[in-house]
Amino acid sequence: MYVRLIKSAVFLPCFFSGFWAVAVQLYVDDEKDFIIYQGLNPTTNIANSTNTLILNALPQGKITFVPASYPRAIKAMRTSEHAVCAANKVKTKERLQEFLFSLPVSIYLSRRLYQHLSEPPLSDSVLTDNGEVKSLPALFKVYTQALIVFTPTMSYGPFFDKQFEQVKRENKVYRVGSNPYDDMYNLFKSKRADFLLGYPAEIYRHLQQEQADYRGYSVADAPRYIIGYWMCNNNQQSREFLALFNSLMTQLYAKQAFYDAHLRWLPESSQKLTRAYLDELIRLLKSNNE
Repeated sequence: MYVRLIKSAVFLPCFFSGFWAVAVQLYVDDEKDFIIYQGLNPTTNIANSTNTLILNALPQGKITFVPASYPRAIKAMRTSEHAVCAANKVKTKERLQEFLFSLPVSIYLSRRLYQHLSEPPLSDSVLTDNGEVKSLPALFKVYTQALIVFTPTMSYGPFFDKQFEQVKRENKVYRVGSNPYDDMYNLFKSKRADFLLGYPAEIYRHLQQEQADYRGYSVADAPRYIIGYWMCNNNQQSREFLALFNSLMTQLYAKQAFYDAHLRWLPESSQKLTRAYLDELIRLLKSNNE
């Protein structure tokens, strides 16, 4: 099954008639995802696998894919009278004040701090008794000359966004590109940075394709998992679209394909924990709707 660039319209209940009159614009800031969503390449990670599931589940309405940077997507959301959305976004206080969010689409084990194995292990002074990094600000107070990859146009979630705000600019290697996750990883892999705050699933994906050795640390008090949502502008068309979108997501939660879209990209050691978190999340969503 594949996703067409623009799906043809069919007759739907009157509630959605206004929505289907004009295509919803999905802004995509990753060029690889843009190709995948059109069915031209197979999926490569949790995000584009789960997004492809919901795209394929949408009835024959109108979805237009727009290749554009995140700042362009935000500008469109603020100015367009029609529905404009972006996938795989995390909720933040600032975003919730301005935009609408779907039900959860994907879940990721929390980001970890990765270091090149060729470098000495981190000093005990920056670690808790459990071997976790105390915080990013505490890390760079000791490793004052070290560098971490950082993408300013991407939210790392409220917990890590707040910590990054306290890390000095001179400790950050800024990276903005059309493939943000791959670009950040490649910069780190080339040893132009000492640290990468990355999702375990992304690191695992790269290690399946190439030989590399890293050391990973959890960060103290970090959330156990991060949730990816579709984020849309706040207007009537978006509200109608998200009502349909959420009803379809609820159906997907009950299907093995939704679990497979997550677990197939994880090492065996992470699959059991991710499945438990998925079960927990879906159980919470069901209880909130009862």
